[in-house]
Amino acid sequence: MKYRLNKFFARTTYSSDTTEVIPINIQDPISQILIKFEGLNSTYATSAHPLESVSLVEIVDGSDVLFSMKGKEVEALDWYDNHGQLRCNYNYIITGGTPTRMLAINFGRYLWDKEYALDPTKFKNPQLRITLDIDAGGNAFSYNYLTCFANIFENAALSLKGFFMSKVIKQHSITSAVHEYTDLPTDYPYRALYYRAYAASLEATWLLANLKISEDQDKRIPIDNTGLEILELLQQEYPPVREKFYFAAAVAGRSLYITPTQYVSAVASTWSATPQANNMSSADGEGGNLTVYQLADGNNQQIHVEGWIPHGVFEIPFGPKDDPADWYDVRNIGKLRADFTGGNTGTGRIFIQQVRGY
Repeated sequence: MKYRLNKFFARTTYSSDTTEVIPINIQDPISQILIKFEGLNSTYATSAHPLESVSLVEIVDGSDVLFSMKGKEVEALDWYDNHGQLRCNYNYIITGGTPTRMLAINFGRYLWDKEYALDPTKFKNPQLRITLDIDAGGNAFSYNYLTCFANIFENAALSLKGFFMSKVIKQHSITSAVHEYTDLPTDYPYRALYYRAYAASLEATWLLANLKISEDQDKRIPIDNTGLEILELLQQEYPPVREKFYFAAAVAGRSLYITPTQYVSAVASTWSATPQANNMSSADGEGGNLTVYQLADGNNQQIHVEGWIPHGVFEIPFGPKDDPADWYDVRNIGKLRADFTGGNTGTGRIFIQQVRGY
């Protein structure tokens, strides 16, 4: 056997906030780490997206940070890495149910990439750290559960050049017409740059008026686009973000927190053992907050949702993502600066995926 799925952290239950530190005691190269997150709902009313309970996911080696971002950002990055596909999520958003989200950390261009993978033997003490805020997500979770897997190479012939290192480099407040200037690192080539723009009930393109990237005081400007233009370019490369929910709607209306944040649409059918008239309607969806109404309480729904910009995260690619010859090599640039212009009030987070060599 040349390839194997290894469960290196068995399913563990958490009833209080914590940071779980998991040593990566694997000697074989790792193509991908999979984190299975579950939360036990304590009520019908939804307080937030399930992944709000995953405050931070990191891979560290002492002070060396190899991966670092929030749960929603991990999922959004993986959606882009996975060619516009969410993983085998189970969105049972009903009291007593256990929503499940699968998060992947990808170290190569695709699963079993023989040139790019994480080699734990190159580091002294690599650790996976996951910080949980138990009741921050879902329907006021009373418990969280974690299980961790790794897709590893056992006896495959490899010629590893490096791995993908992904992490947030800045968070800032977004204000309309205000420029946020950020000096970007120039230590490793970029596979892509990501910008998360989010606020309650606002589409991501309302928050990002423009993004400009400048080399050496505007000597070269590789990117200068509005948020809407970036979205339009992404629509050519990726399918819509699609997901399905089991949800208890109510007459007064309930919030359903979803992954797409832009141009959201939803359809539903009654989920019942006996046929019933379906009288559900939905509104909004901007910013990932869909409001769902029902003519009568007590009718559970199957809801199909689709839209764009997962969790408010824009991808800014620099050409074909799977072609190393076209990755953005910034190592000979003196100063690389990003200029994010706000379109409304919200929060911005900048993260990058770099190619780190061995």
